[in-house]
Amino acid sequence: MEFQAGIIKFIQSFSSPALDYFFIFVTNLGSEGFYFLLIPIFYWSINKKMGIKLSSALLLSMYLNVMLKEITAIPRPIGYPGIRSIYTGSAGGYSFPSGHTQGSTTVWGIIMAHYKKTLVYILGIAIILLVSLSRLYLGVHWPQDIIGGIILGYIIVMVVINTDRFKFSESASVKCLMAVIIPVVLLVIFPHPDVFKHMGMLSAAWLGYLLEDHFIGFEPKNTGFLKTASKYIIGAAGFLLIYVGLKKILPAGNISAMARYFLLGLWLTAGAPYLFKKL
Repeated sequence: MEFQAGIIKFIQSFSSPALDYFFIFVTNLGSEGFYFLLIPIFYWSINKKMGIKLSSALLLSMYLNVMLKEITAIPRPIGYPGIRSIYTGSAGGYSFPSGHTQGSTTVWGIIMAHYKKTLVYILGIAIILLVSLSRLYLGVHWPQDIIGGIILGYIIVMVVINTDRFKFSESASVKCLMAVIIPVVLLVIFPHPDVFKHMGMLSAAWLGYLLEDHFIGFEPKNTGFLKTASKYIIGAAGFLLIYVGLKKILPAGNISAMARYFLLGLWLTAGAPYLFKKL
């Protein structure tokens, strides 16, 4: 690890209080909380098919990331001689691969592939690179973690893009059944505490998407800035109420966490769209 440690030390040789704050901000652009703000914008105001695609890809990416972290069990550089590690609250579990980097590559890779515009490419690549650099600057990941995260994120993007070519003709009931079975099977294969949350949300997002499409028929519309902003504020408030409120009410444990994230997924794809349609 000496060579990789040398890379981190070189990057940190430029450290300053201003850069500390900058990279703490940047690293949060690859956090779960940021995606909870970004994905609803697509689902509620731009394109709900794009929203469900981003949700599915990100949650499956998180599943793969947690699994690989536990299998490889590589310690983080935190505590390594000569490396300064800050904002360690953003560094849970093992080191390889970087979840922030993998998630950013997955989400922005899909966005870039969908829009194919120069400005989107510039923005997406800049965020991926900056988030990756932030994990090294903060001293919470090795360079190999960053490389692994980018490669895995890219593979997930390629799989998602190519999956779009297939048309599935199963009935709605079969799709609903699969929306439950697939996450449960993945949970049984790897019953990690984080997987309870991610698979709960994935199942609910899929179910909500199918039920909303059949019973509600919500379609994002360009209704002007004020109405769009009001819609987003209402939706985000519901997210916050479920994410924070239920955490304080429900007892600690995997089942409670799974129930909370299940409701988050259901609110994203069915609850909020139903409320928007009524309003």
